[in-house]
Amino acid sequence: MPKNHVHFSNEVAIDADGGEGGYPPRNILYENNYTKGAALSSKTFEPSYSNTNSVDLSLSDMDSEFEELVDGLAPPKIHFHPANNYFEPVHDKRARENWKKLVDVWKTKSAIVKNTNLGDKFDLHQGKKLYHTKRNFLELKNYHDNARSMKDIGKFISRPIVLFKIKHSQWEHIVEEMVIKLSIEKPELKLPVKTAMKSVISNDADYVIPETVQGIMQSSHGPITDQSFIVVIGNTNAVFENQVVMCVLEQPFNFGQGAEEIRFICLIFSPKKTKHTKSGIEVARTYATLLSDDRLRLNLLNTKSPEEFAHEFEMECHRKHKEHEKRERAAKMQFKEEDPKKHRWVPGKEVLRDIKRRGKHYFSDYFKDIRDCTSVQKIVSTTLFLFFSLLLPSIAFGVLDANFTEGKIDAKNVIVAQALAGLLWAVFSGQHLVVITTTIPVVIYIKIIYMISKNWAADGSFFYTFYAMTGLSNGAFLVVYGFTGVSKVMAYCSRSTEEILGLFISIAFIVNSVKYLLKEFDLHYTPCFSINETMTSTIKRAEEVTSAYDCDPTKPILSLLLVLVTVYVGLLIFNFKYSPYLTADKRTMVADYALVVAVAAGTVLGSYVFRFIELGKFYVDENRGLFEVVKFDDPSAGAVVAAIGLGFIMSILFFMEGNISASIVNNPSNKLTKGPSYHYDMVVIGLINAVLSVFCLPFVHGALPHSPLHVRALADIEEHIDHGNITEKIVYVRETRLPSLISHILIGASIFLIPYPLNMIPIPVLYGLFTFLAVTSLGDFQLWERLVLIFTEQSLYPPIHYVRKVPQKIIHCFTFLQIVQLIVLCLISFAGSAYLKMFFPFAIIILMPIRQRILPALISERHLHWLDGVH
Repeated sequence: MPKNHVHFSNEVAIDADGGEGGYPPRNILYENNYTKGAALSSKTFEPSYSNTNSVDLSLSDMDSEFEELVDGLAPPKIHFHPANNYFEPVHDKRARENWKKLVDVWKTKSAIVKNTNLGDKFDLHQGKKLYHTKRNFLELKNYHDNARSMKDIGKFISRPIVLFKIKHSQWEHIVEEMVIKLSIEKPELKLPVKTAMKSVISNDADYVIPETVQGIMQSSHGPITDQSFIVVIGNTNAVFENQVVMCVLEQPFNFGQGAEEIRFICLIFSPKKTKHTKSGIEVARTYATLLSDDRLRLNLLNTKSPEEFAHEFEMECHRKHKEHEKRERAAKMQFKEEDPKKHRWVPGKEVLRDIKRRGKHYFSDYFKDIRDCTSVQKIVSTTLFLFFSLLLPSIAFGVLDANFTEGKIDAKNVIVAQALAGLLWAVFSGQHLVVITTTIPVVIYIKIIYMISKNWAADGSFFYTFYAMTGLSNGAFLVVYGFTGVSKVMAYCSRSTEEILGLFISIAFIVNSVKYLLKEFDLHYTPCFSINETMTSTIKRAEEVTSAYDCDPTKPILSLLLVLVTVYVGLLIFNFKYSPYLTADKRTMVADYALVVAVAAGTVLGSYVFRFIELGKFYVDENRGLFEVVKFDDPSAGAVVAAIGLGFIMSILFFMEGNISASIVNNPSNKLTKGPSYHYDMVVIGLINAVLSVFCLPFVHGALPHSPLHVRALADIEEHIDHGNITEKIVYVRETRLPSLISHILIGASIFLIPYPLNMIPIPVLYGLFTFLAVTSLGDFQLWERLVLIFTEQSLYPPIHYVRKVPQKIIHCFTFLQIVQLIVLCLISFAGSAYLKMFFPFAIIILMPIRQRILPALISERHLHWLDGVH
């Protein structure tokens, strides 16, 4: 041993910030600039002298003899050799300073070990720190479904970085060698060694690893940690993509409790800000899942080169993939072939099954969910939601119908139809959570029926007869669909089709509102600024414009203001549940009345604050009775054929929209317990429309977005925070008929409020309501969520299932294909030709073969499952 040295038999820690000035010993518990770590040994210390200028120190009761000896030594110029654990004289000013600090530290250690009382000169709590740990259980990665994992492993296999037979007994040395290896193998990284080391060692260079992943097993004695491997995560800005270094130790390494026999170390450097699926913890899950396999670890111990190591990884991935396919085949084989007689087609069989399934729950639909205050409050708020969300659009659609039919169908007829149909549906339907109402496509078909009816009577007198025949044929087709079980084809209607149609309805609501505002500006604003001719012609033109138009810019501006105020107030109250004010239950209760408050605010602003500005109001024919049976004047054969043809086309629309609405309501994520009723409900809706046709009342069908919003209004919802993203989960839905029943009774009673005070509600407020319903429904569509991801920074992607399972390019490709289909629907629906709009139902049907035949040829079934098969 060299002269003038002090040797410590205990392990010595390297300070990453110490430079060349020497490094202090590790096993010191106290807060200083160098180290803290394991507890002191209980062994005694006896100083031994190798010669007059050196002392060999093992852990002991460091007494005054050692104190005097150290004090007696002149502060030498020393340098520490980590490999041999000794100091030797060198000519270095910083080394001399470190020696002084070393002496002070060991004096403190001696005092504490002997439990001496130093009085005011020393605080027994000096040097202590708090050590925070947080343990989370992670699921093993499924390599068959997780594309990101296979991509990460593929990168490592193509360029493996592995250290073999490492003999270091200190964590700092192991990390340093692994970082240096990474820098050598990938010089393009220009990785600063010191910065990389700090990411996997605490900031004070203590013997603390910030973040690790290990395997764990459950036994009869509790959980047991797999102590053969450890995955260490270092988050640092020194790298721009994940870097992985593997290390195989010559002998087991002790990382502390629960990790005393580590042979494999996987070191992952990850950028601090990155997409969740590319984060360090997700990459760590990938490699920890592989290393948790005992057979793989045994094979890796026998490898001698990085290429062999990577080959074993690749073989393990293939083996897991084959095992997954084997399990899938075994699962399919468990389903035995059933007796073909059980699947023999019998007309009305599915209707009877629906009646049997839902009939046993009929009385509970009325009485089960009114036992506590929360349920009563939910029923009241949902009733008001349905009342306003159905009554006000009925008035708006009535205004459109009156314009298209020259007053033969007006707002009063639409309200009567909504009340009658809603009551019949609330009492006799199977899945009563589906909301039926008149929609924009129905308004378009009424316009088409009126236009075609003029071929037999130019004055429109044949409209009622032609309308009734069309409605009766439509109802008959729907009843046939129900009894023949045609709704079974909806098994081919995936989430993709549902969301395309749902998003289209939302867009249609917004477009309808925009068209109204543009019309208002065109009528009352544009003419005021179209005077650009000579002075004489200007005065003449101004008189003509004023007589032909109502040149009043305040009307369109106020209309725009009312639409925006209605939407803003509605969203403000709707999002109140996310605010920190009040309690969670009270915030939810306030949010449930968002629509009511929005309509009230818009009405007060338009009818009271700006009462001097006359806005558009709806008017009705008070001379017409509520229920007038249509008189069938001898129709010609051509009229009958045309009515049947229109009825068939309309039945396709009602069939698709009704079943899609029911499918969204019966979504497994809604946790409904009483079962669906597709076939029976189709029969009911057909009969309801037949009754409405006899009285020449507007048709109704299952509607979006009212149906899913109805379910949400009756639901208890929990919020979960996952990696900073708030997700909502429906816990329980009150499957009660009361809100639907009571709201339609109120709608029926509102007929007596026509014209006053219902006509006090300004027309712009109705279109603001359309926009509010459209905007609040967007969050329920995964298509909208994925569309937003295109413009979102990758590091801010939410940790949802398809982001984890599907590559980003495929996600955007699937979204693009859906957007193309959505654009086609919009072009057909918003086209100028009314006859082209007639084929809109067939465009919806075509979406199903596109999903079942064309998309699988472009995107793998496995990825389609995660994008389109999981709710």
